[in-house]
Amino acid sequence: MAANIGSFSFDVTQRILYTLYHDGSSKKTALATKTRLNYNVCLRYITMLKVLGWLEVGTAVSITETGRNVLKRLMSETIVDSKSLETPPAHLDSHKSSVSDISIQETQKTNKLYHDRAQNSTIMIVDDEPDVLLTYESFLTNTGFRVRTYADSYQALKAFASNPNLYDLVILDIRMENLNGLQLYQSLKAMNPSSKIIFVSALDAAKELTSIFSDIGSEDVIRKPVERDAFIKAVRMSLAQ
Repeated sequence: MAANIGSFSFDVTQRILYTLYHDGSSKKTALATKTRLNYNVCLRYITMLKVLGWLEVGTAVSITETGRNVLKRLMSETIVDSKSLETPPAHLDSHKSSVSDISIQETQKTNKLYHDRAQNSTIMIVDDEPDVLLTYESFLTNTGFRVRTYADSYQALKAFASNPNLYDLVILDIRMENLNGLQLYQSLKAMNPSSKIIFVSALDAAKELTSIFSDIGSEDVIRKPVERDAFIKAVRMSLAQ
C-alpha cells in the first residue's frame, strides 16, 4: 500500500500498533519518536485509532485487545497484498459490456433478480454534504434498500466499528474534512477486509485509485454529478460481486 497519498496507510497504522504491542504503553512524544513519525501526524493516527477502539489514550497511549486483533489482520493483509501485485485483479475486466449491449429483456431480468437483494441489503453512505446525502438516500430507499447516512466521517467510523459486518455496501465521498474517503476506506478494510466499498467523487480519480489499491476497479468509482439510474446500477453491480 502506498503511504504517501495523504491518507492513513496500513503501513503506518501497523507500525504504531506493533510498537505499542511490542513495547507497551507509551507517551505520545515517545511514540512519535519510536515510529519515526512527525508528531502532528502521529497525533492524527492516535485520534483515529482511539475512535476505532484500537487504542486507549490517557496520559499514555496503549493498544487495546481489539487493536491487537487488528494488528494480526493488517500483517496478514500486507502479505496478501504483496502477492496480489504479481497478477492484476480479475474483476478489472469483468464489466466491459456497455449499457447499449444489454437488451430490454435482460434488464428486466436483472431488476427482478436484484429486487429481493435490495430488500435484504443495508448500505452506509458517507458524504459531508447533507443535500447530497438526502439525494442518495432517496435513490436507494425508493429502490428498496435499507440506508444509513453519515455527514460526519468520524461518526461513520464509530458506527462501522461497532458492527463491521452489518453493512452490505459502503458508499464514500472522497473529499471530506477530518477523515477523507481514502482514510475511511483503509480503516474500514482493516476492520473487515471483505467489505464492499465504492466511491462517489467530483474528482476524476478512478485511474489513480485503481493504480494504488489493487482491489478497486474502475466500476467502483462513480463520477459526480450522479444520475439516479447510473447510481443504482453501480450499487447493484457492486452488491452482485
